[in-house]
Amino acid sequence: HPDVATMLNILALVYRDQNKYKEAAHLLNDALSIREKTLGKDHPAVAATLNNLAVLDGKRGKYKEAEPLCKRALEIREKVLGKDHPDVAKQLNNLALLCQNQGKYEEVEYYYRRALEIYESRLGPDDPNVAKTKNNLASCYLKQAKYKDAETLYKEILTRAHVKEFGTVDDEHKPIWMHAEEREKMSKWIP
Repeated sequence: HPDVATMLNILALVYRDQNKYKEAAHLLNDALSIREKTLGKDHPAVAATLNNLAVLDGKRGKYKEAEPLCKRALEIREKVLGKDHPDVAKQLNNLALLCQNQGKYEEVEYYYRRALEIYESRLGPDDPNVAKTKNNLASCYLKQAKYKDAETLYKEILTRAHVKEFGTVDDEHKPIWMHAEEREKMSKWIP
């Protein structure tokens, strides 16, 4: 019954949080089996369980095992919810993190960019997920020594936060990074 799978899934998350990974994996695999049999292989609840298994494998450092689970969850979410649904973006973020832990930075960049496009178009530029994903993408750029790209994203995040706080960017109300750049330019003029 699907309710049994839900309870197994919840208990597995409790075990995961207690670092009882073996017990959690057993329960999640049972929940997955039940959900696939009762709800079908392409149900969002199946995707949720696959994602939980992927997160569990990620916590155990089993990134190669986690990645196909995460990809299958992504395929289900895209098929059922559409390619531009916020839950798809969340799954893309999880997949990017797994790839990042394996040093697959081109894939990481691709997944974060897709997630960012979804969040910006569906939730708007002020949604917290936009800033978080930009931060994750900037971190990916840093790991690849793409410093200009990282700097651009960090400035976007800081400027957006500044505008939210103060309502404008002008000579009187500048983001802190602009003040730092001005001081740096001025220091070059001083002997």
